[in-house]
Amino acid sequence: MELTAKEQEILSRCFLFQGLEEELGRELMDQGEKRLFSPGETIYSAHDFRQAIGVILYGKVQVHNPGGVLLNTLHPGSCFGVAALFHPTQRYVSTVTAQEESGILFYSGETLERMFVRCPLTARNYISFLSQRIQFLNDKIGSFTAPTAQARLALWLLAHGPQPQVESYTQLSRELNLGRASLYRALESLEGEGLIRRQGNCIHLLSMEELETLAHAN
Repeated sequence: MELTAKEQEILSRCFLFQGLEEELGRELMDQGEKRLFSPGETIYSAHDFRQAIGVILYGKVQVHNPGGVLLNTLHPGSCFGVAALFHPTQRYVSTVTAQEESGILFYSGETLERMFVRCPLTARNYISFLSQRIQFLNDKIGSFTAPTAQARLALWLLAHGPQPQVESYTQLSRELNLGRASLYRALESLEGEGLIRRQGNCIHLLSMEELETLAHAN
């Protein structure tokens, strides 16, 4: 398939194509399969999914866990599906739904294997992405075992910085396993200490070093 210049620009943000020469990058990008999804349409569910990476070309996509809790909102250039790619699972870990009309470009496992052979840098990019996800998940585990609300919040902020966008503070309190009052007190505490600045749903991290110290304090 042939992609537009705008779609190629969006795909260039995807981890797979980082650092590639422009001509080779365009050639590899064209190997995906494009699908359109209507608002509210399920893209992946526990038992209905494909073993492929999906990259968002336009629109907005939400990811929920099996309990219906919102985990993430994905925008153009973001991807999903890595967890099911080279793993013979019969069950996907979350539900992925189009929040608005969305165009998704899918790269199957077979396509990616050919891509890795053709351009080893894409394989390195893939491994690097997985390494970052492992670190992110370790930080998530740490956020549930951190001794204080401030430490849990600091871990979350560092994992999503430098300017995390909070879709919902109620949702964030659930994600951190904190009461809303505890979350707001933690936010006020960090802001009072000059570590963060809130601006609507955007949180600016002002002192990464001090947040790191707080996050990993015993």
